[in-house]
Amino acid sequence: MRTRIAWLALAALVISACGDVIEIPKVDGPSVPVGPGGEDEDYVFGGDVVFSATFETPPDGSEPGQWAKGATISVYDGEKVVTASNTAEDGPVGRFPARIKEKAGSVFAVSPVLEGAEITAESVKLEVPTEQRADAPAPAYCVAKTRGNVLFFRNLLTVINISAGFEGVDRVEISVEGAPVAGAVEVDYSGEDPVVTATSSTVTLTGALEPGKSYPVVLAPGKIDSYSVVAYSGDKAVSHASGLSLTLGRGQTLSLPPLSRDVPAYRITNMWVWGGTGPEYGGTGVIDILTKQNYFTNVDGRGIGALLDNYLEIRPDGTFMNWAGEDGRNWWFVYSGTINPETGKDLDLAKFYDVLPRAEGTYVLDGASLTFTRPDGSTSSCTVVPGGTYTMTDNKTVTIAEGHIALRFAITNGKDNWTYNFRDYDKIACRPRALFIELEQMPDGFIVPAASRTTDADFEYTEPDPAGSFDWNSLPGTWNVYGSNEAPYGIWVLGGSGSDPAFVSPINKNWCWDGTIYKESDNELTITVTGLTGTAVSGTLNWTAGADGAFWNYKYKDGRDLSGFYDKIPKGESAFSADIAAQKVTLSNGETPKFLLPGSNVFAYNKTIEVPDKCFGLAFHLMDPIAATSDRWTDVDRFINAPLEYVIIFEKP
Repeated sequence: MRTRIAWLALAALVISACGDVIEIPKVDGPSVPVGPGGEDEDYVFGGDVVFSATFETPPDGSEPGQWAKGATISVYDGEKVVTASNTAEDGPVGRFPARIKEKAGSVFAVSPVLEGAEITAESVKLEVPTEQRADAPAPAYCVAKTRGNVLFFRNLLTVINISAGFEGVDRVEISVEGAPVAGAVEVDYSGEDPVVTATSSTVTLTGALEPGKSYPVVLAPGKIDSYSVVAYSGDKAVSHASGLSLTLGRGQTLSLPPLSRDVPAYRITNMWVWGGTGPEYGGTGVIDILTKQNYFTNVDGRGIGALLDNYLEIRPDGTFMNWAGEDGRNWWFVYSGTINPETGKDLDLAKFYDVLPRAEGTYVLDGASLTFTRPDGSTSSCTVVPGGTYTMTDNKTVTIAEGHIALRFAITNGKDNWTYNFRDYDKIACRPRALFIELEQMPDGFIVPAASRTTDADFEYTEPDPAGSFDWNSLPGTWNVYGSNEAPYGIWVLGGSGSDPAFVSPINKNWCWDGTIYKESDNELTITVTGLTGTAVSGTLNWTAGADGAFWNYKYKDGRDLSGFYDKIPKGESAFSADIAAQKVTLSNGETPKFLLPGSNVFAYNKTIEVPDKCFGLAFHLMDPIAATSDRWTDVDRFINAPLEYVIIFEKP
């Protein structure tokens, strides 16, 4: 298994914004010179002058800079640039003798000395190196402007300290979008506020970085839209980071988190299950269960599809991370009762498939054997296999894409189910034998996005309360037949003899009727609740004909009257009662339809119908299943011979 390296993003910086403008204060009026003997003298501007120089206090409130004896500065008097050296001992105040022209106007100075200085009456041009050395930091220039002999140097650039948490880093590249940060830099002071402009958007720090030691990188100030940092060992990128909206303030010194090795990140591409009862009879098979999302309960977004945006990190320090992705959800491992042919109930499959730590964990890799340990001490083990085709004991095969890997888990706690063998239900929910989690490694330099760094570890399956999926406070009021005459329809019949009935809509089969079927689909049902005790509800219904003023006459195209099947709700106003817990409604005509809640509702032979969110349905049981007739799978069979259920779905207008 390859080990790559990652760097934590530059997210911990707190930078005070100061904009793009660097202000160089003007010091006007008379000032006090420092004479050759140290005594104060009357100031005469011109000829030999001793400048007194100090540094401003950095934004973080730390001590101002110190002048070293012999430090040099560049001074411009309006005609020429001269170099002045500090004659004072090391300390906060420097003394810089310089010969300038008589009757000079403003004097401008740059520290440290600017070789080949380009200083004019309106600007200073300097260079922030695009390639800086770890063993020889670039100068962090300061500037001063005065009409006297007191130079108050203002910090001009930003210093970022880079450090490595591991050995081998010999180059770091910083790239930005937005304000350039290096190259030829011009300080324009022709206006009220001087402006600093750089030209390059990349800076490279070269030289071996000793782990734990900080190395300064000098940058021009400004607002950055985005940035990236890449560290190299030779030609190989070993650490990556990126960020947005960064402001570099003048005079600031920022210490970034130490570079750390890139972390291999993976995403799940397939999950293959090999299983089934009776391999000797051909009862086993291979299923990619990620393509079977409808098999699993998706309560609160925790269906199996929740894994598709997960990222897995297998870190060099032996820790493992299962990031839940932007949806913040992991798989709930629950096989849906809507397609459970055995009980019709949800089935918790965590004992088979809860094999990866749901968030943090540790791992041990011993050859091809990989063992995960969760925070509670429980473990799961698998074999790491490369891309290729693998043959099971019954000659069924699983193919892992070239360039991918798979984690192969053996599943031994299933049970044979001879009643439902040869079905997906048996292979997935009863007798799974092996799980292959196919993984694709993300490309070099990939960092799991901040929005995907979510966890979803502390959840357990509890069978949901069906009544909890519907807002019972919304029941009073007027409801329309769902969908009117447009798909998806709100009127359905589960019909057909034999073991394969189907849900069909009379509206969609309008040619089977005399044309009045369209009258029913704009009907309105007004519900008034007059009593509510515990889970018992009572009140009135008002079933009206809607805008077209007419009801369906329930006659088949050959004239047969089927109102006995489909004329179920009393027309006009009538009384009703309901038991919320039992989802049972009793109408004044004696009909007792089932109250259908949002979601999948299961009927005979596991046939299901979906009720949309915030809607409800009434299901009238018409008859029990019958043996197959000669009309099997025809409209006559479904609507006349064997209509099993009549369902009307309602929505609020």
